[in-house]
Amino acid sequence: MRDIVSFPFRPWVRRAGLSIVLVAAATTAAMIAALLLRPESRFGWMGERVVWLYVGTLWIGGLKVWLGTMRPIAEAGETSIVLRPVHNLRSRTVAWTSIRGTEQMTGGDRLIVYYDTPRGMRFVALNLNLVKGRREFLALVDARLRTMGYEEKTVDRSRYLTRT
Repeated sequence: MRDIVSFPFRPWVRRAGLSIVLVAAATTAAMIAALLLRPESRFGWMGERVVWLYVGTLWIGGLKVWLGTMRPIAEAGETSIVLRPVHNLRSRTVAWTSIRGTEQMTGGDRLIVYYDTPRGMRFVALNLNLVKGRREFLALVDARLRTMGYEEKTVDRSRYLTRT
């Protein structure tokens, strides 16, 4: 049995998430300090709910990206592939046998994997710019699907791997 092959996020993705968290922390600290030192500032723009909602969104988004990059963006094993797009809240584990096909724009930076579930067909999109070892990842997926009988079809600028 083969080992699981992991593809981590590129290092700049983690740094970007951390920088968002640091901006949220600095903004939160400045706003709290202003409210403690000058209580009348709560009647200005710091008293607006939308400002606090925006800062909360920075916290949530930054933590999601920063903490989400602690695990690999993709892992390929003998029976399944695990994809963790940064824009999704949870990872997707897809059995190789349930994949219906893939779509990638020629020269594009997105891979879409279509797969079957008990509730019907679903898809997961992966930003290839975030994958460290992008070429190796695509080569692994291509090789695995081709051994399962998938063939390449090109329509306009899109490249598909599907079963015939």
